Amino acid sequence: MKEETKSIYLKNLGIKIVSVLLAMIIWMIIINIDDPYKTRTFSVNVETINESALQSVNKVYEVIDGNTANVKVRGKKSVVDKLEASDIKATADLSDLSAVNAVAIKPSLMVNVSSEVTLECDQVLKVSLEDRASKQVKINVITEGNPQKGYSIGECIAKPNMIEVSGGESAINQIKTVNVYLNVSNVSDDFTKRLTPAAYDSDGNKITSSTLTFSYDTVKVSASVLEIKKVPVKVKIIGKPAEGYRYIETNCLPKEVEIAGRPRVLSNISAILIPVEISGMNSDSRKLEQDIMVSDYLPENVTVLDEYSTVSIKIVIEQLFKKKIQIALSDITFGGLEDGYEAIPESDLSNIYIMVAGTASELKKLNTKTVNPYINCRGLDDGTYSIRLQCDVGDECEIISQPKVKVRIKKKSSDNKNDEENKVSATGKPKATSKPTLQPTQESTDTGDDDNDSGADEEN
Repeated sequence: MKEETKSIYLKNLGIKIVSVLLAMIIWMIIINIDDPYKTRTFSVNVETINESALQSVNKVYEVIDGNTANVKVRGKKSVVDKLEASDIKATADLSDLSAVNAVAIKPSLMVNVSSEVTLECDQVLKVSLEDRASKQVKINVITEGNPQKGYSIGECIAKPNMIEVSGGESAINQIKTVNVYLNVSNVSDDFTKRLTPAAYDSDGNKITSSTLTFSYDTVKVSASVLEIKKVPVKVKIIGKPAEGYRYIETNCLPKEVEIAGRPRVLSNISAILIPVEISGMNSDSRKLEQDIMVSDYLPENVTVLDEYSTVSIKIVIEQLFKKKIQIALSDITFGGLEDGYEAIPESDLSNIYIMVAGTASELKKLNTKTVNPYINCRGLDDGTYSIRLQCDVGDECEIISQPKVKVRIKKKSSDNKNDEENKVSATGKPKATSKPTLQPTQESTDTGDDDNDSGADEEN
């Protein structure tokens, strides 16, 4: 029995072995035809590991080549076709940096597969090394957009307000500010946001060095939203200009500014008062034109909108001059006479002057006609009086010298009365009493002093 079984297995043994090998070859051919081997290339981001090896020597690195790597994956088509780039990991071990600051990129498969695959990457990661540095920088909050109409952004507070920035020495030395940008479009109420800080150089360019790190990933910013109110600007002049000069006016631009604050505070503000000292100034003083910061005159918790941050004021001070004006007798009016009385000048009226002080522009308007000279005879009866000559030189000029005129007040004679009655019957109205004529009026700017007493003095 054993012999028969043995003969069965050993009979034609060579043919049997060849058949098995041939079957295996045929099977392999069938398998390769149905699920052949395939090679695919994937672009994979390279991850650095063991960065602490550089930190321990106070160094930072920046990748200059090899951020991504091309990884070749070989395996059965059924397996390889199911893979994605995210299934592959490429690492560069910074503890293995060479003398030229390069390290080989090693790929690995992050998922389990049904059959063996091989991964290959012949690229290297190159880095630049630099000394590590750090600095404390204040955080600036910069607003973007505009709040709703009638509102303004008040104080924006960042917490923390200081942040430590670490990185390569060259990048740290470029840092001028650390900014966070706050979008305030269409807001009308106080609000809070978390923002990501970024470093900027002195030209306002963002520093994009990969070596930079911040002690806080985000910063909490609280913004207050204020109401806007438009109020006038009023300039209060304090003191007097130098002797011989007069303050004329103050021009202010803009005349109104917009301020922002809480409604309760704004309700108590009707105008912004800016006091300006002009004591001792003249028309050549340097401070006649000034740019004034509005914020210096605002109460606490009230701000001024940026476009109204300053107002420009111009103070007008003009030099005073003196002008001598000759008065013609024909221009003098005798006013206030009682009925039946007349005034007869007894002074020599051929050379009467008044001295007026004022600005050049105002003095130019004055002459014997425009000053309306008159003598007030109200309440005077028979007698001879020394009466101060009155003139109207306006509010901008001042009479500094005016003469007294000797005038005799007396009752009209009966002949004069009859003459006046005849004049009335003939013309329908009284005719003015004729006055002695003088030489043509002349003006002079010569200075002089006259008696400054006023009133009427009776002479016996």
